[in-house]
Amino acid sequence: MTKFKEIVHTCDNLMGLKPVWGLSEEPVMCFSKKGTAKSVAERSLTQHYFVTIGAGSNVPRKFKDRILELVKATGKYGETAAFVRNSVLKEKLSQWPFAIVTSETYDVIGHPDILSDVGLPDKKIITNAYDSVYRDEERIHLFWEKIKDFPVRRRTDVIAPPGFYDDGKVEYSSTFYPRLKFTSSEGKRVYKLSCQVERSPELKKTAKLANRERNDGKLVCEACGFSDESAGMFDAHHISPIACGQRDSTVDDLSVLCPTCHRWAHVKGDDALAPLPISLLQQIRGTQK
Repeated sequence: MTKFKEIVHTCDNLMGLKPVWGLSEEPVMCFSKKGTAKSVAERSLTQHYFVTIGAGSNVPRKFKDRILELVKATGKYGETAAFVRNSVLKEKLSQWPFAIVTSETYDVIGHPDILSDVGLPDKKIITNAYDSVYRDEERIHLFWEKIKDFPVRRRTDVIAPPGFYDDGKVEYSSTFYPRLKFTSSEGKRVYKLSCQVERSPELKKTAKLANRERNDGKLVCEACGFSDESAGMFDAHHISPIACGQRDSTVDDLSVLCPTCHRWAHVKGDDALAPLPISLLQQIRGTQK
């Protein structure tokens, strides 16, 4: 089980807390003012993560005062309508017309209450947090000490929009989110410097080992259920392709798939940077219950 501190690493990397009315449905975080969204986008370049907490008049009772998710922000911000794909959700979010794109979402296991479960003495850490990501310098270090060992799990159903590319810069979008640009021109002879994306073989081994330990010594495809004792029969699939931008990956960023399901994930996805979510792949390949 991945711990909070294995993702965020230090308190200095924690941007703060943001009140929300529920769990993420798409990889965005919304605000009522353009300036607030821009500020969060700019802060994301040095403080990558923030925590969402259930608060406000619209929050369901089951989420009130509970820590819901750990989210990684990006520098891409703009109009909410440019980022949200689901029309029903877009209407629900219309009162918050500006948003940033988020690149990673982790469920905080159990959604702990900030008082009874986390152990904070009061709720003052979110008193001034509405419609922003607020970092209370007097209390953030106490919050970090209380939350750092809590378990989190990567949400594989909330992934970046198709083609989204995070180049680590701040960018505003009014009509459509920033995408990695592909060109169709071919045949011209050019000389280029080669750029190789680094991958971690140790992380892949760890992902397969964890899969084996969960399945009594065999490896099992997390989509179709195919099993075998040989690690060479399986691939470690990046849920969000590493071509989407540099990141610190953990085991939660990988799924173990057989080669056929791995091909399905990429070929049937929206584009090269948006493979099929594992939950949808499970439905297609027949193991979702």
